Amino acid sequence: MKTKAVVKILIGIIVIVGGITYLMVQVIQSSQAYYYSVDDIAVKNDEVKQHSLRLAGKVKPGSVEHNLQEITLNFILAGSKAELPVKYKGAVPDNFTEGGEVVVQGRLTTTGIFQANQVMTKCESKYKAKVNK
Repeated sequence: MKTKAVVKILIGIIVIVGGITYLMVQVIQSSQAYYYSVDDIAVKNDEVKQHSLRLAGKVKPGSVEHNLQEITLNFILAGSKAELPVKYKGAVPDNFTEGGEVVVQGRLTTTGIFQANQVMTKCESKYKAKVNK
């Protein structure tokens, strides 16, 4: 009688630990964001669709469409060889400018548009060494 109870308890513990482990793996995998350049995505286009990514590139001058009513931002992210259209809904960083370097986080859709959920700008002036003449 006691061995049946012990077996049931052990099976219950194994099921609970297995379920928690499975959930933790799923959360970790869904929150991973791989870091690529726009040129890398042009080569790995099919491999990375629907995965969370971070892309680095420059905002192509003349490509920015900012809709203040809908709080949307559309622009083209340019690398040295390739370009990728980006759509973003949310607050735009203060130092976002055409020609500026940005890092966007989000997913590449099946239509080839990068749907960003975060836009981060790089501020070069903070990281350049001061030169005294």
